[in-house]
Amino acid sequence: KNYFSKDGEILTIKFSKGKYIFQKFKGDKLNIAKVNEIPNTVEGISEGFIKAKDQFYYFYSTWDKVNKITELFAREVDFEGAKFAGEGQRVVKVNGKLAYTSFSITTSFDESKIMIRYRKVPEIKNDNVNKDVIGMIVLDKDLSKIWGGESKMPYTEKKMNNLDFAVNSEGAAYLLTEVYRDETTKRYTKSGEPNFDIELLKFTSDNECEKIKIKSQDKFIYGLSFFEGKDFELNIAGFYSNDKRAGANGFFLAKMKNDEVVDYNFYDVPANVLKLYLSDKKQEKLEQAEENGADLKMHSMYMRDIVYDSKGNITLYAERYFVVSRTDPKTGSTTYTYYYQEIIGAGISNDGELLWMTKLPKNQVGSSQRGGMGFVTISSKGHDYLLFIDNIRNIELPLNQWPKGHRDGKGGYLTGFKINRETGETEKFSVFNLNDVNGIALYQFNTGRIIKLDDDSFAVECYKKKKEDVMVKVELK
Repeated sequence: KNYFSKDGEILTIKFSKGKYIFQKFKGDKLNIAKVNEIPNTVEGISEGFIKAKDQFYYFYSTWDKVNKITELFAREVDFEGAKFAGEGQRVVKVNGKLAYTSFSITTSFDESKIMIRYRKVPEIKNDNVNKDVIGMIVLDKDLSKIWGGESKMPYTEKKMNNLDFAVNSEGAAYLLTEVYRDETTKRYTKSGEPNFDIELLKFTSDNECEKIKIKSQDKFIYGLSFFEGKDFELNIAGFYSNDKRAGANGFFLAKMKNDEVVDYNFYDVPANVLKLYLSDKKQEKLEQAEENGADLKMHSMYMRDIVYDSKGNITLYAERYFVVSRTDPKTGSTTYTYYYQEIIGAGISNDGELLWMTKLPKNQVGSSQRGGMGFVTISSKGHDYLLFIDNIRNIELPLNQWPKGHRDGKGGYLTGFKINRETGETEKFSVFNLNDVNGIALYQFNTGRIIKLDDDSFAVECYKKKKEDVMVKVELK
């Protein structure tokens, strides 16, 4: 199901039993205002919905077996009418099949540009020799083509480990990648030094590739992705370690300005933050390790959100996430358990000074990825609201106690941390009990169903049985 908001209204779109179902919610109580069911008349592969400024599109692709052509179409969505605005129009035509049978479609952070990306089937199926051919097409919000073409990567598949793609508000495309320094794929040398460089590859209308090296400054940086920067510029953020051992010593953040990577910053996570919400015994062990000169680290952390305000100040949030697999020796079957745990948050001034850093406790576990786990960030009036499902017994958690676990799909309380962006002052609050929202039990909660309405409210849709969904509106305080 896809969710879009505009002027305090919500449009949901889902595909079921050969038809698209549009539902429009509006008013103070978000009552259903329109429902349209539109039969699908096109045989193709769904490539997803996107929002570009004030416009909405559905993308789908087709394969012409006779002429061996892959095509991508865009069909505009009429938000007001809760329906498609017309038939699909072709935006990309590719000779031959794609390597992954699908396109990747993203927007710039200001939503003014749409980048469509695809990978051609390699001519030579040998990673030691083949250089990927990546197609990139950049459109404006009205689907007019700005530039596009196919670019051969400057290194072989074996030497590259692609991390992330992005398009900026000017329409330039970027690829963040790790490039091995030799013909092996070993990440570290025998002496423990990195065996790779991190490069930023820039592509523009002439399909030329410009290489920009990311300076590691003798640190081991990893887990990098693009995030929104001030005035919709690109930021590169992730983690750093002082050595090749697993785990992170802190956050890495670099900004892009005029096609240069500038303002390299490394923010150490101190022991007093790592100790928060651990038992007295574990805190004592950390203190002893610190006194003995141990290099304390965070483990299994993933950067989730970076938020800018009008002053250029930044807040960033990383989450601990890991998977445990267990194989039954008798049956040979393997089960996976997914853990979404504590959040480390930090506030950074517009000149790069660390303002605050803290740990936000949570402990979620489930048998499949994400679902109702993880968290969603909503920013409003100088505060960040981090929303997630929690065990109610954690609402007043002491600093020396690990949070009680919440099992995904087993009820729980929609909970949040309200964080002052300038001071880091944090307030924990409970929104509602999924088992009793105004006398109604809600099911199938998913963090992807939380959608911001305006600076004062958000909404979340859940299932209340009898094949009926309900939209719940929440006022931020």
